Amino acid sequence: MTLTFQVASGSGSAGRISVAPAQVILGGYSARAADERNRHIDELQAIGIEPPAQVPAFWRVARHLLTTGDAIEVQGERTSGEAEFALVVHDGATYVAVASDQTDRELERVSVPRSKQLCPKVLGSSVVPIDEVRDRWDELDLASDVSEDGATWLPYQRSRLSELMDPESLSRAAGIADDPPDGTILLSGTIPLVDGVTRFLPHFRASLAVPGGPTLRLSYRVTVLAEITPTPLGSRA
Repeated sequence: MTLTFQVASGSGSAGRISVAPAQVILGGYSARAADERNRHIDELQAIGIEPPAQVPAFWRVARHLLTTGDAIEVQGERTSGEAEFALVVHDGATYVAVASDQTDRELERVSVPRSKQLCPKVLGSSVVPIDEVRDRWDELDLASDVSEDGATWLPYQRSRLSELMDPESLSRAAGIADDPPDGTILLSGTIPLVDGVTRFLPHFRASLAVPGGPTLRLSYRVTVLAEITPTPLGSRA
């Protein structure tokens, strides 16, 4: 599989890249400050999810879970998105995208790795070269909203990237700081919720705004797959 991204820059569109994912790593509990990590831990504990023994934490997931589409399908009704930044390595260069780590919260109470594997991971269709935003990194604004009907949106997450581990520290903690292979995609881990309440709504959108530059966006609808009630087999003659 390949993912195609529009490359944006301060001077406008800079063409496209097609990335064949080689490995997908999800970060978690990656706030720089302990109080911000504890806020996220409290949010998850409120819905029955205990933190890992060590933070930050990282999980590998299957490459086929990645999508840049505007619709995903999930098995359970208790899934939710998480606004994150993603690092995308391609042809020896690193790009930044906005991302969402949709996660099954019911299964997460039993196994975090399995819950991460159960839902697609959505990336925005545009990226910026990291070299163009490195000197303004802490000023980038990360946000998400949720909606029941796709028309009226509720603010869900708001933060600056200064609250998360910087790309170099994150990559080092994930063990890929030195020459990661092309196709590496690393999601950062998320920011706390505006009101601390996890919401399981069918519409999710996120943005990553570069001061004086482009705003990277994603938006998608979540469809819960209906269970099938088998038709009884007729009795044998």
